Amino acid sequence: MKTLSGALSSALGAPVQQPAVLIEAGFSVTQRWSSYAQVDWSGFTWMQQAIQLERLQVDALRVTGSIVINNLDDSIGALVLAQRVTDKIIRIWGYDAAATAIGDVVWLCDAVGAAAEVTAEEVRIDLRHPSEFVTGPRTYIGPGAGFGSMLPPGAVMRINGIDYRLERRS
Repeated sequence: MKTLSGALSSALGAPVQQPAVLIEAGFSVTQRWSSYAQVDWSGFTWMQQAIQLERLQVDALRVTGSIVINNLDDSIGALVLAQRVTDKIIRIWGYDAAATAIGDVVWLCDAVGAAAEVTAEEVRIDLRHPSEFVTGPRTYIGPGAGFGSMLPPGAVMRINGIDYRLERRS
């Protein structure tokens, strides 16, 4: 069982909590943003940025949601347009503004950018799981794939209570 630090315990027991997020985006120069204030955490400085998470949902092998970043100075928009967000690694942590020690910040997910929408007011980056579109090449079992001895055609294998009859490719 994980024990909470004194700072996190006090923050969670306070009448008002100040939830915030840390977001690390893998552009050519890694961007580290904090939604509440500038934070020194895990050996890095996380710059304050007007940023929000919308509809973040993390499941096994699935991440959905969006990051919305203020673009009034056009710096984030220019970065996204120049370097794209597709498949850029995006890591997200959650914390309370009153507790930012190394053990008080909670990892929420690792995602990648799926798409971006840039307007004069904001940049919206949609998220997806890093393995969402990963597929493997088709491999046939045979000597070319390193299988030397094979069962004869017509052999029946029982796997998890299901009978499979082996056939050869013609």
